[in-house]
Amino acid sequence: MTYHILLNSLDNMKVFQNDGDKEFFLELVLEYSKNYEVQIHAYSIHDDFFEFLATSKNIDSLPKFMQSLGRLYVSYFNKRYSRTGTLWQGRYKSSLVETDNYLFDVMSFIERKVDTQYTSLNKNLYNKKNEIIVYHEKYKKLGFTQEERINKYKIFFDRHTQKKDTFIYNALLKQTLTASKEFIKDLENKLGLVLLSNKRGRPKKELIKKEIKMYKNLQLLDKEKHKTLKVAAMENLFFAKDMPSVPLMLNEVDNVGKTFPVVFTSSEKSPSLISIVSLGNGNLAVNEDGKWITNYVPVALRKYPFAMASVKDNKDQKVIMIDEDSALVSKSKGKQLFKKDGSKSEILENAIKFLSDNEKYVYMTKKIVSEIEQSGILDDRDISVGEGEEKKTLVNGFKIVDKEKLHALSDDVLASWARRGILTFIDAHLKSLDNIQTLFNLSNQRQK
Repeated sequence: MTYHILLNSLDNMKVFQNDGDKEFFLELVLEYSKNYEVQIHAYSIHDDFFEFLATSKNIDSLPKFMQSLGRLYVSYFNKRYSRTGTLWQGRYKSSLVETDNYLFDVMSFIERKVDTQYTSLNKNLYNKKNEIIVYHEKYKKLGFTQEERINKYKIFFDRHTQKKDTFIYNALLKQTLTASKEFIKDLENKLGLVLLSNKRGRPKKELIKKEIKMYKNLQLLDKEKHKTLKVAAMENLFFAKDMPSVPLMLNEVDNVGKTFPVVFTSSEKSPSLISIVSLGNGNLAVNEDGKWITNYVPVALRKYPFAMASVKDNKDQKVIMIDEDSALVSKSKGKQLFKKDGSKSEILENAIKFLSDNEKYVYMTKKIVSEIEQSGILDDRDISVGEGEEKKTLVNGFKIVDKEKLHALSDDVLASWARRGILTFIDAHLKSLDNIQTLFNLSNQRQK
């Protein structure tokens, strides 16, 4: 997968103040692009941003590369100029590039912006030594000799148009696909989706409407009614294979947000926190073996087939529920829920303890998410491909924090949120949105 990447400085700060800064940064690019197997095809360094085109072989290699690059340069810069704090405007922006139609246009877009000393143009157009650059396969196919490749690339380099530049620029800023209509339609077919055309007006809350519950038949656990029931060990997560989102608690955001986008549901009465794990074609976090693809499995899945609920007339009183129709529940396979004398078995005691231990986080999450919702800083968003009339919506019905609205809150509110860890949570939420691209990567890989 090939991506157009932009790393912006904070408030247009001059983070590359001289040649020494730029040379040091390029040394980091060279070292860590090799370490993480990220192939750089084009790049340019400016006073306040770094832009490049790269192919990443693994899903997590590009994020790790960018994390190392950003962190190490901040350490260098702050030490050299006796300062503290970050240099970057949040996380990097990325756009998946359709290489058949846009590879050379994006290369040209990047390389036309700055003096050749700090751009890959010296390699791609002038054939000068540059250890950072790895030629893309399509660049190699421009000719059998480097002279042929350069001559043909120069044609692409010189034929740029304002319209195409604007399209590439907007795709990068909005983190949509830099691709043709045909590519997007082909992507739709690969994803197995019937995509919705974006219409005027408030978007329908499709994510919520299409939500697929893992519980099929939740019933109040009763020692008489369920005295013969057994629960088998959880060997896979096939019960969650069709879920488009997974409920989360605040203490899980760091772990889950490293791979998947964490957002808020659009329910104004009872907003909640979820991770989006699908583009409409099944749960991308559950592989063909029924395993979660990362080391951390959300609590919402690990507690299955049990659940804890509040009594209607007394919310402080909790009861245990069980999914009677779960494949894990039967009268023949697994361990008994109740002993012969009607007392709880070890497996049931452990399940109740697990639910009870996490209940405080459930309450905390509801309280803080509700406070954030009431502050008015959440905006509706969707996941789409294409632009204008060709825009197609894959997922909607969720909200994210609007940075401008967040920064407009009063100082006392922000100070309170900082003390209580809410700003740290919001930062993790915003960073996780970069993983929308991960959903596309996983979906494409699933089709191969």
